[in-house]
Amino acid sequence: MAQMKLEYRSSIGVESLIALNRCFKRPIHPFNLEDEGKETFAEWEFEQSKRLNSYYLPEIDLLKEIQGKTILDIGAGSGGKTTFYALSGAKRLTGIDTEERFIMQARDFASSKNAKDIDFIVANAETMPFQNASFDMCVMNDVFEHLSKPEVVLKEVNRVLKPHGKVFINSPPYFHPYGAHLTDLIGIPYVHLLFPEPVLINAYKKLASETKSAEERINLRFGIVDNREQITYINKMTIARFEEIIRNQGRFKTILYKLIPLKKQVGLSLKTPFRELFTKMVVYVGEKN
Repeated sequence: MAQMKLEYRSSIGVESLIALNRCFKRPIHPFNLEDEGKETFAEWEFEQSKRLNSYYLPEIDLLKEIQGKTILDIGAGSGGKTTFYALSGAKRLTGIDTEERFIMQARDFASSKNAKDIDFIVANAETMPFQNASFDMCVMNDVFEHLSKPEVVLKEVNRVLKPHGKVFINSPPYFHPYGAHLTDLIGIPYVHLLFPEPVLINAYKKLASETKSAEERINLRFGIVDNREQITYINKMTIARFEEIIRNQGRFKTILYKLIPLKKQVGLSLKTPFRELFTKMVVYVGEKN
């Protein structure tokens, strides 16, 4: 994929978005915390992992599930999540990510926490360098929405899992208020429904130009596809598409599937017409057939 240009193109749409953005407080984001010297990406991931089990409770206790298991963490990032699992009773952890800089950070972080039996590898989840039936579990935390070929990844996960191995997926849907994954710089809820993609890209690039890590942020979020700048960091995974993928994959028996609402007071049926807009997290656990 071609490298993104850092320059932005100003327009009425871009300036309108930036003006509107001043009215909203941005959510806390690890990129900003790291730029400010407050917390590293890995430290932020580690702290966030302590809340992960709440997505699966009360039906499944993830922390009990990982005890004594060999676990694959797809999308390990800077290693905070993977290290948390390793320190919570797992037998062995393997974390993979496509970004070499994240893997280097992950190794350093795991070492700083004295985590044992943990490996980090630069690898693509579509073609993983592991033998068949290598793992008891696979965890994909906030990852499924980033996969360019999720069906292929599920096939690979099935291959590397042992018989009756389980895959744990939690993923915010595309029509989540911050589903565009631009909240490090843009705090407008549902901004991806209000402005076209070229405006989002150029507004983000302009805002990024004022940060210490502009190049890293821009190249992570965007890419050139068919000679056009596009948001490539996410696959725009809707709930409907997720359900279609799970329904058609035929490799896993569903153990748990639920939608977590943005607010506890808002009950969500799997058939509610507005579920795409008001779902915080899609949660799925499947067992290898």
